[in-house]
Amino acid sequence: MNKKQLKIVTSVAIVILILSILPILWIGQYLHPFADDYVFGAEVYKTWNHTHSFLACIEGAWNVTTTMYHTWQGTYSACFLMALQPGVFGHYWLGPIILLFSLVSSTYTLLYMIIRKLLHASMIEYYFISTLFVIMTVQFTWSYYDAFYWYNGAMYYTLFYSMSLFLGASLFEYQLSRSAIMKAIAGGVSIILAIIIAGGNFVSGLGMGAILFTTIIFMGLRQKRWPRFYMLILAIYGIAFTTSVLAPGNAFRQITVEGKPNVIIAFFMAIGKSVEFLSDSFNIMQILIFFILAPTIVQMAKKSHFKFSHPWLCILISMALYASFFFAHSYAMGTRGPGRVQNIYSYIHLWLIGINMYYLSGAIIRKAENKAPLSSVIVELITISKKKYTNTLHYAPYFIIAILVLSVTLKETTTNRTVSLMIKGTVQKFDKEMNEREQALLNNNKAIMILKPLTAKMPSDAFNDITIYPGYWINQGIAKYYNKEKIFALPSNNSTATPTMLLARCKREVGPGNLKFIQFK
Repeated sequence: MNKKQLKIVTSVAIVILILSILPILWIGQYLHPFADDYVFGAEVYKTWNHTHSFLACIEGAWNVTTTMYHTWQGTYSACFLMALQPGVFGHYWLGPIILLFSLVSSTYTLLYMIIRKLLHASMIEYYFISTLFVIMTVQFTWSYYDAFYWYNGAMYYTLFYSMSLFLGASLFEYQLSRSAIMKAIAGGVSIILAIIIAGGNFVSGLGMGAILFTTIIFMGLRQKRWPRFYMLILAIYGIAFTTSVLAPGNAFRQITVEGKPNVIIAFFMAIGKSVEFLSDSFNIMQILIFFILAPTIVQMAKKSHFKFSHPWLCILISMALYASFFFAHSYAMGTRGPGRVQNIYSYIHLWLIGINMYYLSGAIIRKAENKAPLSSVIVELITISKKKYTNTLHYAPYFIIAILVLSVTLKETTTNRTVSLMIKGTVQKFDKEMNEREQALLNNNKAIMILKPLTAKMPSDAFNDITIYPGYWINQGIAKYYNKEKIFALPSNNSTATPTMLLARCKREVGPGNLKFIQFK
């Protein structure tokens, strides 16, 4: 494409991106807290309703963090943000806005630092590459509901992944900026982000630590001196991450896991699962979009001052770093993890492919310049093909636009699945049932409640509703959230228990005078 065509295609891509995220924002009005949202948000929810003081809510979130640190999990910054889920303030619809904005803005920011400041490409090339990259990141998530709509699960992974990209961007700014003020700002931001990210999920935490360590080694070998500030960030990151890992709560939680592999087995398991996920998640639309990006990426590599002298080493190191994101869950659970965890992998594998495309194309160009036989043949074939299909290439912008439209409308994309959830009425039904349940819980002062189970199920592998057993953790979470003593669920249609049997058991447990039987219209 010439410059004019590139501008047109980029403008269309930006429009497609904006239109594709509107349903993601629109669906927010139908969303409600569930599962861990109640468990982590209960104390802050009650604090906000009693005081309407944000400072008091901050204190409440800190109390939740310290309690969880000693009893369940050490991810201190994640627990703090989980306790402040927007539903406690009556604005759960803010979740998709926070998560989508963080993912999009962090991707654009890091790519700006790489494409513009490091590689010195043009603005139009930056907008073209970053917009298509953002479209892939948003549309091809592994579990779209857990990426944007369930705050607790999405914040734990999508938000912390986004903060990792911001950390990368701030470290680039520190390294490349000539302004002392900008260095100071970037340095301060990097320290804060390092402490926060290290207290988040172990998937991003371990992967980001591995990338930072590798970067320091690379810079030390290339520049013949160690980057002191990066080493300081790694030290701070390591201390914070160790603080999270060694939390007493992690030991209690680990007791519940059986058949955990040892470190050596988990190491090889992470490598195998990374390759497995790459083959499972890489689809035809991603191939087509990277094919669209290829000419621009190749052109950037051609203009670069890099030598691209170790292509196989680039592949090996990038694959090892990619696999490092799989190690935490392989070691802890022996699996790839639930959908919300695999969303991280779906984001990271795009970077893996993009980086290797850039480096390998640069290596081929450099070797062709040095008359290497195989590389010269590849470059010659591409040159001949461009000349042969010159007339066809005039239609390239139309093909690209068609592919971009498909990338947000095909069945498995985030936008398509979100729109389908609304067209089928599933999320509206969920909204109606949750509103009725919430009103019943808020407007009744009885300590014991019997509620009708939800019939609308959200597409999350973590979506679990209350049961007929008040000791079930979700029952306990909702009861604590709404300041109830116990919550029971009516038997579902396929349950062998009957309402009469349930009522009799409830009377035995809590006494007939304490029951309030709630019927839904």
